[in-house]
Amino acid sequence: MRYLLCLILFVPFLQAETFSVVQPKTLWRDGLGKIHITQDGISYEAAKKKMKKENRTWKYVDIQYFDRISSKEFVILTYEDRQRYLGRDREYRFLITDGELTDELFQTISQRLGRPVTNRVLREVTNADYAVPVKHLHGLGGCEGELKFTKDAVYYVTDHKEDAREWLLARDVQSAWSMNPYQFEIHVYDNNRHEFSRTRVYRFDLKAPLNENFYRALKLKMYGLETTHLLMR
Repeated sequence: MRYLLCLILFVPFLQAETFSVVQPKTLWRDGLGKIHITQDGISYEAAKKKMKKENRTWKYVDIQYFDRISSKEFVILTYEDRQRYLGRDREYRFLITDGELTDELFQTISQRLGRPVTNRVLREVTNADYAVPVKHLHGLGGCEGELKFTKDAVYYVTDHKEDAREWLLARDVQSAWSMNPYQFEIHVYDNNRHEFSRTRVYRFDLKAPLNENFYRALKLKMYGLETTHLLMR
């Protein structure tokens, strides 16, 4: 995999960062503490000593998934079992109260992880090779926006910030498919709670017909990436 090969060749130095955070909890009082992000991993330190049982340290290899919801909020999915949920993997949600998870820090974390991640914080996409207005189909209803394609990534740009996405073709995308000129779906490696697989399908209704030549070129590119992945195994 080209993305992983680049990681092997070059992983930038990560300067340690510490943030004050809130850990929201559904049935209990929210936790207060600090998040430490270092070269070796990410750790949570509870503010009160009597809550030290809440302290956690995860090496990057122990983090199954990282979701950057905003520059102030992120989720870590671990391999820890939740006994009351029949062994379901445990996730931790944190709200940063000082500082922010910058693009540069997130990029370095994702490179340290060396696996697919979710990024919902999008820079302005100015180098798109192709764009099409769409409706993203949810379980009920949906939201409107625009799919933008660059040589390396697919972006879903929308005013619904939690639904915005950046998918790197070589890291996050398994495949792309269109059954007709007005429908498009992208299969990505995602923390999908509704399926046993981590692959999630995002479906879009297109407001304009999908360009046939562009779609053919995209499929050829995806086929090339898939072949590269198989050869790297």
